[in-house]
Amino acid sequence: MDFNGRTFWKHPTGKGLKVKVPVAGESLPQGPQNAIPQSNPKALNQHHVSPSSPIVPPSTLECLRTKIRSFLGGQGPRSSPLSASKMSKTPSSTSTSTSALLPPSTKMSSGVSFQTQGRHWRIGRTWYDFSTFDHPGGSEILYLARDRFSDSTYAFESHHMDQEKARKIIKKYAVGEELQKELERLNPTPAPKLTKPGDFYYDLRLRVLAMFREKSSKAGNSRGKKVDVGPTPLCLNLFYASFLVWVCAVYNTLYVNPSVVSAVLQGVAGAVLGAFGHNWIHQPKYKFYALLSLDTIGFSSTGWYREHILQHHMYTNTPLDNHFRGTDPFLITDPTVPRNFFQKYVTPILNPVILTFGLWGNYGFHLGEVLKGNEPVSIGKLFLPTLVYLFYSTLGVYGLGLFWLNTATTSIYYFTMALMNHNSENTLNVKTRNEAKDWGEAQISSCADWSIQGKFLPSIIYLWLNYHCVHHLFPLTDFSHHRDIQGILMETCRDHGVEYVAGEFWTIYKEMVESFSSPRSLFMEINCYNGS
Repeated sequence: MDFNGRTFWKHPTGKGLKVKVPVAGESLPQGPQNAIPQSNPKALNQHHVSPSSPIVPPSTLECLRTKIRSFLGGQGPRSSPLSASKMSKTPSSTSTSTSALLPPSTKMSSGVSFQTQGRHWRIGRTWYDFSTFDHPGGSEILYLARDRFSDSTYAFESHHMDQEKARKIIKKYAVGEELQKELERLNPTPAPKLTKPGDFYYDLRLRVLAMFREKSSKAGNSRGKKVDVGPTPLCLNLFYASFLVWVCAVYNTLYVNPSVVSAVLQGVAGAVLGAFGHNWIHQPKYKFYALLSLDTIGFSSTGWYREHILQHHMYTNTPLDNHFRGTDPFLITDPTVPRNFFQKYVTPILNPVILTFGLWGNYGFHLGEVLKGNEPVSIGKLFLPTLVYLFYSTLGVYGLGLFWLNTATTSIYYFTMALMNHNSENTLNVKTRNEAKDWGEAQISSCADWSIQGKFLPSIIYLWLNYHCVHHLFPLTDFSHHRDIQGILMETCRDHGVEYVAGEFWTIYKEMVESFSSPRSLFMEINCYNGS
């Protein structure tokens, strides 16, 4: 049994999923007595550390700017309280106090903790000081990219297609050799390696990058050096049309034709809008579009920004994935735990009924996060209650019923597709996932695809989730390019001997329902750091 801090394991009795979380600077003896039960989220994410290096408090004006931008759904200015410019500027090559080297206290998000402060990042087993780095995507994403062990390897690799360029840029921010050794001593948890030429994910990125450069060159953009992975004109126009359709659907249900049919159609339009939000949330340039797509129907763009991008995508189908147990205790998606009678024989059949509560459960959870201070106050939280008020004030109790039918339709449609993506037979084979040689291979064994011959426009029926492996491997790339990448992905899988599985829609759906009742990898360990 592996107790090195990276492997989640099953107690021999089968009672509870446990994980050993080492204290910084301490080597714990091996054995199950050092594991922390996952049944206690606080214990699972416990990481006793000394305070971080001091942070200079932001000015009143800076705080006011940040509050205003946060309320309006923005990510905050580069000079926000999270900004590296507010941190003490101890040169990385000089000696630093022990307390300044240890990770700071972690912040909770959806039951998973991660770093939001501190001056050191670990990427590919090398430590960096980015406290003076002006990140193109803003300081917020830079600080949220670290997991609770200050590691950002997966976020770095998956969000920088041109690794040669990215690695050259960060090289100058590496700390000195003595500080490297000290940070490793104080943070003994094993870390992932960076991929290298010949590895599956490294080679896949090169091939996809070459494809985009060729397209860019044909378009006459700087001899192919400037790569555009953003939305195509068709995608943007379809979004504008979808948003307009949703607005018209709301108006129609409220004032023109308040019927069951119109409420259902409004729900379908909401699911399509949510699909666009899932796309925009990964692209900083379109963050306001994410608010229009997600918050308007009851989701949370601010919550998804840190949880979906940096927890679900980085640690898919592991206990560090905040989606991993999102439907507990009704629909069990953890393939390593046994089901009780109710979970095995009753709730899987009732999954459409259970999913009708999905949107409200999501909204309630994120509202709780706001009240606990884990999520900023945003104008987005006002959309859902405002719609409830409009339906009730206009149509009374009947209006509330119609609005419930609308949200139920959105929830069933959207969450069914999302659950299919990570609960098919091949995605729940823990043995295959653990044996992945790099993070990219782990994503292939954690995602389900179907109908991969479909073009962009017809794939709207699947909310564009049918090319999900591509989406996880290239999260910054707009889903209007997924079909172009699909062929390259399959060819690279063949060349590297990586098993890729794509099924038919109803086959994947059936496997998902079966997975709710039957654990596929009972009592097995789940490795969160693949390729280590």
